[in-house]
Amino acid sequence: MLLAMKKYYVDGPMGQVHVRELGDGPALVLLHQTAWSSLQFKHAMPYLAARGLRCIAIDTPGYGLSDGPDDPPSVQDYADSLAVTFEGLDVDQPAVFGHHTGVSIATAFAAKYPEKVGQLLLHGVPIYTPEKRAERLARPHFDQTPRPDGSHLTDRWGLANTVSGGSASPDAIHWSLVQFFWAGPNEWFGHHAAFSYDIDVDYKALTVPTVVISNTGDVLHERMPYLRDARPDFTFAELEGGTFHIIFDEPERWATLVSELVARD
Repeated sequence: MLLAMKKYYVDGPMGQVHVRELGDGPALVLLHQTAWSSLQFKHAMPYLAARGLRCIAIDTPGYGLSDGPDDPPSVQDYADSLAVTFEGLDVDQPAVFGHHTGVSIATAFAAKYPEKVGQLLLHGVPIYTPEKRAERLARPHFDQTPRPDGSHLTDRWGLANTVSGGSASPDAIHWSLVQFFWAGPNEWFGHHAAFSYDIDVDYKALTVPTVVISNTGDVLHERMPYLRDARPDFTFAELEGGTFHIIFDEPERWATLVSELVARD
């Protein structure tokens, strides 16, 4: 699928924001998980574009090729940054998709700026108990200090493989590690913001049309019953299997589902 991908920058409150864009038609803004970047959607965007969507994948500040803050931002800070970024994208009430940490940012954005969002699509909603959030916040950050034997790389590879249940492709693990180390010693900012954010409040208060997506192999799939009970008025969709790298590893299957769920009116 040889379609030309456009890449550019727009100004944001935390510096320049890097964007990948492909396709024409209704706009679909894509927000990645931490510590990925818009590269997470590289394989899926041609399939979405072929189905008539204008895909706009944004590097969250501090990830990929976007500038980042010096101090840990909140999810609301990321949402406010996205509002400024929108001004440089020439979009009017696009569909906004988020994955994992991207879900937190998309939810906070839609809660504060509902007039800017035509539709919300949330894949892997990180709603945790206060105890679980506190436990995740207390975990030590991975030491990225380069070691003479390169074991900082192999240690992270082993951890990434374990967390994915040994089911993610070596390609996905490789590129997730490239993004992780590219983000540098502040790579933990995104997760810190997400686990500090009580998404439950904004999720229950959302007023924009919302679709909740999950895949059964995702670590967050277990939250689907709660999500359904909390907002039975939302649309829900599931994919069988996969890991939290499903967008990168199974782009056509994922893009087929998402393209069917994006409102075209």
